[in-house]
Amino acid sequence: MKILIYSYNDKIGDGLQKITFIQKLKSIYPESHITYTTTKSTSLKTTLNSLIVNCIEEFIEFNDVRSSFFDLFKTNKNFINKKYDLIIDLQKVVLRTLNLKRIPHNKFFSATANFLFSDFKNDNQYLFKNIYIERLYFNILNIISNKYINEIPQINIPNNLISKKKITTELNKNIGIAPGAGSELRQWDFDKYLEVGKYLRQKGFNIYFFLGPEEKRYLDVCINNDFMCPEWENDKMISNDITFTMSLAKNIKLLLCNDGGTSWMFEFAGVKTFKIFGITNAKKFARPGYSETIQVQDYGYSEIKDFPVTKYKEILDKFLKKD
Repeated sequence: MKILIYSYNDKIGDGLQKITFIQKLKSIYPESHITYTTTKSTSLKTTLNSLIVNCIEEFIEFNDVRSSFFDLFKTNKNFINKKYDLIIDLQKVVLRTLNLKRIPHNKFFSATANFLFSDFKNDNQYLFKNIYIERLYFNILNIISNKYINEIPQINIPNNLISKKKITTELNKNIGIAPGAGSELRQWDFDKYLEVGKYLRQKGFNIYFFLGPEEKRYLDVCINNDFMCPEWENDKMISNDITFTMSLAKNIKLLLCNDGGTSWMFEFAGVKTFKIFGITNAKKFARPGYSETIQVQDYGYSEIKDFPVTKYKEILDKFLKKD
């Protein structure tokens, strides 16, 4: 069975959200040949690839599936002489869906335009509106496979990928802070996180800052304020492998974060997050059971950068007392 999965673009968080879906799809169709294609790039081919070994046989990045009317009349060079038993469309832009459907296939799944272009139909709109994104992907599996998969599994880190580096301080006192996110519009100000870190340290917590390559500019500030940055050593990241961060996560009780890739790493490692949302929707991007959320619009703020640190600390204190 040949399966083609289409996604427009996958940064780390986007890719993490799809891992359990891909793993389960492969377990349902173990003899399938799965091709994963994107109009831009996918972290599943690079940063996250070690977590989906033996699940995806082929990657096609930078394809010709675009949201252009004129592309409907062009040859899709990436898929000449190819045909798939099943195409799964994971986005909902109409012109991209129409371009994707031009690829030869037997069955086509897409939720675009209320399943207008799909060979699979859905009578229950609740399954695809305003729900947690990973649950949405599993609802796709339920429709395609005619099975009912209720429980969403954890991502298992292969033993050979688990880092030997540990955070040795007491787990219940360890709080992480991840100030990054894929877009600045999703980032609460670093200076506010720094203030919260100092506040929590005064309360007796051990504070660890988790900084990706894009947050290196904060490294010296963290070190000068005596905060630990366990992913860094001698001004360099110890490892770019996502499993390194996920291994370290298991030594953290709670992560304070934005809606970004690091938050997903921690949630998939089984660690609770305290996540602030601005332009994105907490109902869709907070993992149930693993995330306490602040949606800034619920408090009268339109942008995440305007949310005050005093209010953040007030909400955090209440959460820490009940947790």
